[in-house]
Amino acid sequence: MSSKEFYLKLKDSFNSIFPITVVIFAIIFLFAPTTMDNIIKLLISAVFLIFGTALFTLGADSAMIEFGDGVGSTLSKCKNLFIVLLTSLVIGFIITFAEPDITILATQVAEFSNMSSIYIFISAVSLGVGFSLVLGILRIFFNIKLSILLLISYLIVFILAFFVPQEFVPVIYDAGGVTTGSISVPFLIAFGLGLSANRKSKNGEDTNFGLIALSSVGPIISVMILSLFLKTTNTSTVEETNAVIGIAQEIFSSLGHCFYQVAIIILPIIVLFIIFQISFFKYPKTKVTRMFLGFLFTYLGIVLFLTGVECGYLKIGQLIGENLSALNNNWLAIIIGFIIGAFAIIAEPSLHVLKKQVEDITNGALKKSIIMICVSLGVALAVTVAVIRALYPFNILYIFVPFYTISLVLAFFNTTIFTSVAFDSGGIATGTMAVSFILPFITGLSSPENSGFGTIALIACFPIFTMQLLGFIYKLKLIKINRFYTKIQFKNDYIIDFDYTKKYKENKNLNNAVIDFDYTKSKGAYK
Repeated sequence: MSSKEFYLKLKDSFNSIFPITVVIFAIIFLFAPTTMDNIIKLLISAVFLIFGTALFTLGADSAMIEFGDGVGSTLSKCKNLFIVLLTSLVIGFIITFAEPDITILATQVAEFSNMSSIYIFISAVSLGVGFSLVLGILRIFFNIKLSILLLISYLIVFILAFFVPQEFVPVIYDAGGVTTGSISVPFLIAFGLGLSANRKSKNGEDTNFGLIALSSVGPIISVMILSLFLKTTNTSTVEETNAVIGIAQEIFSSLGHCFYQVAIIILPIIVLFIIFQISFFKYPKTKVTRMFLGFLFTYLGIVLFLTGVECGYLKIGQLIGENLSALNNNWLAIIIGFIIGAFAIIAEPSLHVLKKQVEDITNGALKKSIIMICVSLGVALAVTVAVIRALYPFNILYIFVPFYTISLVLAFFNTTIFTSVAFDSGGIATGTMAVSFILPFITGLSSPENSGFGTIALIACFPIFTMQLLGFIYKLKLIKINRFYTKIQFKNDYIIDFDYTKKYKENKNLNNAVIDFDYTKSKGAYK
């Protein structure tokens, strides 16, 4: 890992964090004035987020992704399916239990219900992901179509939603969205790639992606079962303090807390790596050293990122929501919600991991910029709907049922790669920024009787919808191309850059047309 690599990561991180920070400062100065201490803390938090994201992505490339790919490749060679499934269940539980975002949500859910410990909620969510991972393994081993599994899973979810306590429905859907964050996303994507690399799909399914999509459904079902044993608390206990804490003292206190919390979180993952290294990997010393350095960078990156969120963005998010609520200008709140959603997702570290791996696996056919625009639009729409729901409360199922239905129907028309990436992007959008900035913003905007739960679930829903629409548009464009140029017979599963259609429109003579295949370098792309 060279200084040049870190510089490039730092540059990408700055380009991600800077836009949302500028938007937040603009909103503060125009609509939500605050103290100079809060402004200074926000500036320091922005620096923490920039360096934290850079360190995290650098570490994820050399540690979490390598580890996930290695585990997936190792299990793909195992002939004992029971061992593979049991190992996947344990891995899914450990990786999810380590996710910081779940702890943040669990703390809020514990205040909302009569749970005696947040670890009851975390364990239920982790088990749900573990069983989802098992389902994903079965899909890869038995060549089951992802669209069929998603359709059955969401049908079960929608049916069960009518039998669980209705006050828990938003919390339940939030549980599904918050499982895929900074720890789990790099590992799960690479795990799926490694697992499917040595297995050829018989039905043309692309099994590289989709584990994150399935991992968002299992926790919904497991928390639905948990909700049958919980009750909401009637009393609202809000702790207030007038103690004035110095900026430096608050930041160092938060740093110490995050160092301890993330250490406990990442330690089981390192232990798991050591077990696989001794038993299966047998990596050379140089690679092991590089991976341990990557784990260290991942650890430091998450610590800085969480500290920045906790000290600055979380409090500012709630402050902006409360000030906008006091203005009684609903249209202004809706517009600001759209802008916040569009820019906040750009700061998510996990999205950058997905963008890179999707562009790599498709050899540039699905470009990072296109994925970013679609996911950003989806999150912007989600936050807009969340703002409207905060101002005019309504049953969240009125949104979920139609939009998930459309997305699932499109899954039977789109290519598998688009469907997989679409549902994966929905899970990735619900990362730390969603839980620690957008959710407090909606909570501050909401009335006292409206908790704001359901926001995370909305953020998980809309990117799936926008990506599926993009996939459908691409599919229509491909059909149009094939109708015009039926003389060229493409082999299965080749990905075509649609920009070359301009050349065809200028010269419809197939004998003189020049075809540019980025994926195949023009070799073997056509018969």
